Order: sequence, then C-alpha cells, then structure tokens
Amino acid sequence: MIEIDEQIERELTCIDDLTDVIKLHAKAGRINIAKQLERDLHNSLTQLEKLHKKKELWTTVADLNQRGILVQVVKKLAHQA
Repeated sequence: MIEIDEQIERELTCIDDLTDVIKLHAKAGRINIAKQLERDLHNSLTQLEKLHKKKELWTTVADLNQRGILVQVVKKLAHQA
C-alpha cells in the first residue's frame, strides 16, 4: 500500500508541475505547447484515477482479509475443486 501512496504522490507532483507549466505557456502565447502539455495532464489524471481505484481495491482486500472473509472464500473454493 505504501508503494501505491508513493505513486499517487509522484503523480500529484507531476500534475502540479504540468499545471504550472501550462499556465506559463498559455500566458506567453505558446498555445500549441500548452495544448500538448494538456494531453500529458489528461494522461496523468487518468493514471491518478487508476491508482486511487487500485488503492481502494487493496484497502478492501486488506479489510476482508483482516475479518477472515478471504480465508473462508479460499477454503470454500478449495472444497469445491
């Protein structure tokens, strides 16, 4: 889970940096460069969304495992096989 948190932090830093650079290029009239960076920003936001979903999934897995639910499911599936 720590690795996912670190990836989220890196992505957030990237998003902050891209936002600042896009503003600078837009103010300077370099619209084409700003548009290219906007695509990078969109990709970073998509990646951030995926990371948050992955973190949510692993949080749910850890919670279920702590309650012993995953162990019960594995045992049930083993008996069915």
